[in-house]
Parts: sequence; C-alpha cells; structure tokens
Amino acid sequence: MKSANRYAVKPVVALLAAALATGAVVGTASAASRGDSETINITEYSDWGDPGMAKIAVDSGRALIAHLSTAVALLDNGKVAEARSALIASREFADAIERTMPYLTVVEDMRNASNKVVEEDVTTVPADLLPIYASLDELQVYAPKVASRTRGMVQKAEKNAAAGNRKDAAQMLKEAADDIVQHTVYLPVDYVDEQVHGALYALNQTKPDVAAAKAAVNRALDSVTTVVDEVDSTVN
Repeated sequence: MKSANRYAVKPVVALLAAALATGAVVGTASAASRGDSETINITEYSDWGDPGMAKIAVDSGRALIAHLSTAVALLDNGKVAEARSALIASREFADAIERTMPYLTVVEDMRNASNKVVEEDVTTVPADLLPIYASLDELQVYAPKVASRTRGMVQKAEKNAAAGNRKDAAQMLKEAADDIVQHTVYLPVDYVDEQVHGALYALNQTKPDVAAAKAAVNRALDSVTTVVDEVDSTVN
C-alpha cells in the first residue's frame, strides 16, 4: 500500500479523523483501562506542514492502544472468542492506519533496510530503499522539512552502500529513522500486525494458547504505548 497516491488518501484521512472524533473506531475498547490511562502531550508540531495530520496519527495510536487493551482484558477474563474478535478488529484498524498514512511505516522500513545492508549483498540495497522513498513522498505532503532532510540521509546511505561502506550505510539509515521518530509521529503498525497475527494463531489452536496470545498482544501494546506516550512536541 506504500505506493498509493498521496492525494487519494486525503478523503480516507478525513473519514478516519471523523471516526476518531466520534469514538466509532474504538467500540468496546473504550472500556480498556490501560488505553484510558495514557497521557499524550500534543501542542503544535513545528516540523509538520499539516499539524492536524500529526494529531490524527497520535489519536489513531490511542485508538489502537484501546483496541489492544480490550483484547488483553478479554483474555484475562477467559473470553477467548471475544478476544479473537477484538484482535481481528485491532488488525483491521492497524491496516486502515497504514493505508491512510503509509509514511508511518517508514521508520520500520529504514531499520529493516539497515539490518539488510550489513547482512546481505549491497546490490540489493536500491530495491530495499524503494518503499522508503515512496513513504517519504507521502510524508512530504505533511512534513516537508522532515521528508527532505530524511531523503538526503537515505541518499547518502545509498551512496555509502554502493561504495561498499556497509557500516556507514547502516548507521546513516538508523540515524534517519531516529530523526523521523524525534520530529514526527511514528506508529509501529507493521510490528503490531505481526504480533496480532501471532496472537490469533495461538488462539486458533485446538487448545488455545492464551499465554502465548497475551504475550504477543502485550508486545504489540507496549510498542504502541511507548511511541504514543513519548510524543512531546515543541512550539517554536
């Protein structure tokens, strides 16, 4: 979905924003205490050309936390079937976030590419960077300064890789990922998706493995909570 037209997603963004405002996307997740207890500091995103999109991204993270928290609460109460439904809803919501805001996954893409630079043949690097450039095209619409700065760092990484400087290329990609985390909103939706799939697999066994499912959901929940809870913007 990372190649989706950046203008075509705007109507979807509006719908997501409306759903978040009304609480429609959260459903029964509003009862989850862990999600309700999260505190998010949102003032102004000076590096965003569209601060409203930053708030939508953070609110999406809050809603995702609530979805996952509901699944944990249901598992704690032994309601496996209900928990399975909550996990499916969490997975679908995470997928919707990614479709709406593809650039949110660029950090994961850069970190994965950084690992590949060291582990694989450097000739594969250009192909690994294609989804990163596509995500940066998306990010350009909402945070042009960040996207431009990051693109320059990725280009340097690509040149280092082409010259055989694997470690320098990997380090540059890590720094680019860290820069985005510090200046925009990043949600680890790919990681959440992996963990939710793992949880569903555990629950779909003949004898549901509730412990394994809870562990997977908690990993997903902790990843989102950490990101959302650390959002702290500076007003210029």
